[in-house]
Amino acid sequence: MSIKKIAPLFPLIAGILWGLTGIFVRALDEVGLNNMHLAFFRSFFSASGLLIFLAVQDRKQLKIDLRDLWCFFGTGILSVLSFSVCYFYTLTHSSIAIAVVLSYTAPFFVMLLSALLFKEKITVTKIIALIMATAGCFLTCAPDENTPITPIIVTVGVLSGLAYALYSIFARFVVGKYPPLVILTYTFIFSSIGSAFLIDFRELGTAVAGSPSCIFTVIAFAAVSTLAPYLLLTIGLKYVEPGKAAILTTTEVLTASLCGILFFGESIIDSIYGIILLIAAVVLINTKSVSKKL
Repeated sequence: MSIKKIAPLFPLIAGILWGLTGIFVRALDEVGLNNMHLAFFRSFFSASGLLIFLAVQDRKQLKIDLRDLWCFFGTGILSVLSFSVCYFYTLTHSSIAIAVVLSYTAPFFVMLLSALLFKEKITVTKIIALIMATAGCFLTCAPDENTPITPIIVTVGVLSGLAYALYSIFARFVVGKYPPLVILTYTFIFSSIGSAFLIDFRELGTAVAGSPSCIFTVIAFAAVSTLAPYLLLTIGLKYVEPGKAAILTTTEVLTASLCGILFFGESIIDSIYGIILLIAAVVLINTKSVSKKL
């Protein structure tokens, strides 16, 4: 079986792995690591691991055309780091549900930008699947009616969705030119450098000194919920259109919801309709039905 035939599975599995983030975050939060610390560690350990691997395997792969640095600035700073900053701000000033829902405006941005930049067809099937996936996100993570939503929260939350979407856009420019591991290496190098300016290293050192074993959890976090899903998405983008890939990654919301139910005793009653819609959207986007171009 060729990679092209199973390519849609890559962004789908990437979404599932991203959905496990909450498990790691809750464990690391207990030892005093805040969200910005995690953003730095995720990028730093991912970049370090990739650099070591490529240096041992074939360091020549690390040579890139300097004219492509803008793409890695886009994936690393404008996407990975900007998403973390905006998403964590929304998490801090609002509820997790609202932050998740606002970040999943990403498929809208991917579909629009892909149509403008790559002439990607906007089909009836895609629009229906996108509406279903978005509605599923809202129903799965329905915010509490007593939670205040201010204009700044909505603005920053939507910007997190735009930043999330930009990875698929910028990566598309270089997926055919460099191996996925090289793209990820430079993405996380840029993200690491950028995030280093946003944290207090003394506070970070104090938290790690208080629980040295947390480093193993952070490494697992970087491998499972950062490096692996981004690698899968990057490979998938070589064969799957960005708009379709963006919809497939909404399995993150489904996974996050199920993790809450299974590990943290959260109720399934308020999420069941959203879960059904998300599953239906993923199935629909992978059907080979003929769609009319709008």
